[in-house]
Amino acid sequence: MFIFLLTALLSVGQSVHLIPARDFNSYEGQLKEYYGKVFPLLHTGFSQNPYAWYTSMPSFESEYAFSVEKIDGKYFILSNTLSENYWYTRSRKAVKVIMCKMEIDEELYQKIGELFRLLANQTKEKERKFKEGADGEKYEVIEEGTDGTTYYFALTDEKGEVKVGETWSPQKDSKLARVVEICDNLYSLKTENSLNDINYLINELKE
Repeated sequence: MFIFLLTALLSVGQSVHLIPARDFNSYEGQLKEYYGKVFPLLHTGFSQNPYAWYTSMPSFESEYAFSVEKIDGKYFILSNTLSENYWYTRSRKAVKVIMCKMEIDEELYQKIGELFRLLANQTKEKERKFKEGADGEKYEVIEEGTDGTTYYFALTDEKGEVKVGETWSPQKDSKLARVVEICDNLYSLKTENSLNDINYLINELKE
């Protein structure tokens, strides 16, 4: 079932923008149970009105996420990692959340928010590709794959609605790959060059 999900998402990774994330409540069976439990666990301690959420869901490694938040007038990155992959664990009750936290300055906080808003504004449905069969019938082309990572980006818009975009294993050296690299560094609390990297990427995304 999980391989089927990854297969369906593979073409997403070839886009130059995020696509709207599927409503997790629309899944059924094992996938519905998985998403219904893994996100609340992974987002332990996060605000329910995200300013900037980033979530990484690898096929086989531990899921991880960060939330950028303002707490008591200060700015923080909250970084969470599951102790093991939630899908493949033998006991989901045994999976723990490893939580870290780091204070950042207001400028970096604002720039992260600007990046996420830009990503949200550029989010659009993926381009569907069709191929004509021998009898003239048309069918949708979906590239296959069994290994990769789905990345989710969430924020709360000006109307108070939570918007979630996603991408699947973006191509190396693409703009989305650089977004993922920056967000992985923020998750790892490596912020030394983040401000410059975000500023440069924002300018490129606006082109």
